[in-house]
Amino acid sequence: MRQTREKGKGRGSYFRSGVFKRLFLSYTLIIVLVFGIFIGWSVVSYCREAADLATREWEQKAESWGTWMDQQLIQAQMLCAAVNASESARSALQTVYVEKKTMSSLQLYNMLGDLTRILGAVRSTSLYNVMLAFQGENKVYLPGNVYSVKGNCQALQTTPYLGVTTAAQLMEVSGNQMMLNKEYLIYGEAYTGFGSQSSIKGEVLVLMEQDQIRMALRERTAEGTSVQILRRGQTAYLSGEATGRVFRTRSLVDNTLEYEVTVPEKLISRLLPASAWIPLFIMALASIFFVLVTYWLSRRYYRPIDEIHQLVEKPAQPSAGEEGNEFDAIIHGISSLIGERNGYRERMVTITPYAKQGMLQAAIRGVGRTEMLVEEQFTELKRDYYTVGLVNLAITREIPAAERRYQDLQELTLSVCRDAGGEEIQVVAVPENLQNTFVIAAGDEKGGFEDFFYGLYNALEEHIGDENTVITLGVGHRENDLERLNAACREAQTSLAQMLTGGRGAVYFPEDRVENAPGYYFPKDAQKQMVRMLKERDLAGLNGLLDDIYQRNMVEADLPAVEARQLADELYWTIRKALRNAYDLSTIHIRMEPIRGAATMEEIFAYYRQVFAASLQEAPLQEGEENEQSLEEEICRYLEEHLYDPNLSLNGVADRFGVSAKMVGLICRKRYGQTFLNYVRDRQIHRAVEMLKETDLSLEEISGQCGFTNILTFRRNFKAVMGVNPSEYRG
Repeated sequence: MRQTREKGKGRGSYFRSGVFKRLFLSYTLIIVLVFGIFIGWSVVSYCREAADLATREWEQKAESWGTWMDQQLIQAQMLCAAVNASESARSALQTVYVEKKTMSSLQLYNMLGDLTRILGAVRSTSLYNVMLAFQGENKVYLPGNVYSVKGNCQALQTTPYLGVTTAAQLMEVSGNQMMLNKEYLIYGEAYTGFGSQSSIKGEVLVLMEQDQIRMALRERTAEGTSVQILRRGQTAYLSGEATGRVFRTRSLVDNTLEYEVTVPEKLISRLLPASAWIPLFIMALASIFFVLVTYWLSRRYYRPIDEIHQLVEKPAQPSAGEEGNEFDAIIHGISSLIGERNGYRERMVTITPYAKQGMLQAAIRGVGRTEMLVEEQFTELKRDYYTVGLVNLAITREIPAAERRYQDLQELTLSVCRDAGGEEIQVVAVPENLQNTFVIAAGDEKGGFEDFFYGLYNALEEHIGDENTVITLGVGHRENDLERLNAACREAQTSLAQMLTGGRGAVYFPEDRVENAPGYYFPKDAQKQMVRMLKERDLAGLNGLLDDIYQRNMVEADLPAVEARQLADELYWTIRKALRNAYDLSTIHIRMEPIRGAATMEEIFAYYRQVFAASLQEAPLQEGEENEQSLEEEICRYLEEHLYDPNLSLNGVADRFGVSAKMVGLICRKRYGQTFLNYVRDRQIHRAVEMLKETDLSLEEISGQCGFTNILTFRRNFKAVMGVNPSEYRG
């Protein structure tokens, strides 16, 4: 009888006894403590060694970036020294500062050419440009260009200067040129001109591109780090706002400078390598083995008690007159001793709702970024049906502290959503980001959700009441299965995406599929056209191409939202490839990202117009292409060799090299800081001046040798440049 009972007994039945559990857990606890202490000691030892190694590595990376920054400062100092040593700049300073005259075209040409050669000798992509300004003058000189400004340039208060600002603020002037109004890391020194350190005649500014500095930081450290340059304890440059470990190095070029690299702790911490996991895995297997041995021993020592339990599990009922009461008392005592499983089923029944809720919580948190529910909100969705909506807020004009304004609008949105709920419809609102908020409406009836979201939209319009803020709402289908919460959120996002074609300020529900959609229009050679227009700097043509695509798709064809999204994606990749083919994207620093969030087609096309305008402003002419540089050199060489040819013309040069006349003119502006005609005329007149001084040739002979077709043209151009007739100049 005993053997039959023992065979039918399952292993899990031992754990119903408190005695067996205490016996088994006491052994298991000792094993877990021993192996846990060993594993913890191993992990702590490795973490200490890994932290020391990571600290040494990041110290070396911080020193590497500091060395790179020192190299940039050395090159900036060399630029300033070269400008101070320029003879053409001193000649211009003599005319402007001492003689109080306007410098001649030749002086200006020589000085701008010197600045171009000085900047070209620097092999650093971070040193973007160099500026020269004479104190008290309303002009700023750059390589190949001159900017007129409002106000007179002021000398630097302290030199050398290093900080993030605009050239206009530093010189206390104003102007509409982007070069003057864009923020750079500026290194500045006084311009003395004649070599006297006590006599400051102007200032030399070296503009350092901040994007290149950040790129150098990422290359030498990692993404997510930040850097700060301190000058005498004050911040001269700050990039990023990372928090974590700070590594500081002192500049070897300037002892007043210090570099601080801040590294997030997650980049310093190290995971256990495979070599460390192997012994830990072996120890875990050993722990499991000893636990199994413990289980076998516990069963062995518990077996006598279990036999008593088997005897009293189903006792025979005593007959009348026998000692039934005493026997019942004994059974009760034994049952109490061995830990009778009273309440076991009750505990299992009680825990069931928590288990179900936990499973649902796990499914809901699988939504991803939304992560909508916490335990206290779970009961609000215990309804038969629910619908997900997505509220989008957009500020239509630039305002100060826009992020703070979005935070206030989001708090107001959450408050309105809480007030919108009631007994029939329960509401849970959770932000996805500052502009988007998910709203889950749950109710017992199938209908009513459409009216609810229209009412919610009107309530938001009434409470926000801001003409600069536009509210758009996307709503998904009705659902009755919480496991589809993830899909319902995506459906609300898809409905909101209809603003591509419908615009902002509306409520969008899932649109019907369009069968046999005609497809969108997109020119086959759009990329080729964009490359050509970018190289020719034809902004009007680029905008015209975008206008044609928008007109034929959004006005004439009235595309559905799905087709419009495909059009936006193809337009993004086409423009990106065109920019890459036209320029070297590593030097023009144009950031263009696909618009994936809620936006309209008008906003998308306006964004790409800004991209084209910025690319034409930032990108130097034909930069980054070796064949185009070679073509530029050939055009300039041909121009120098035929300066005094009477048949030399702008169209003739363009036809010879197979380019447009506009491109030849842009090359002349880049190289010489002048138009084609002005440069040729100034060089011809310059040669004529030398021949008038050094030869006895007649005016007709001089005009012919200088490239003029007749004496009248020669006289007119000579007087326009020199201010007197050639005969009067010869005297």
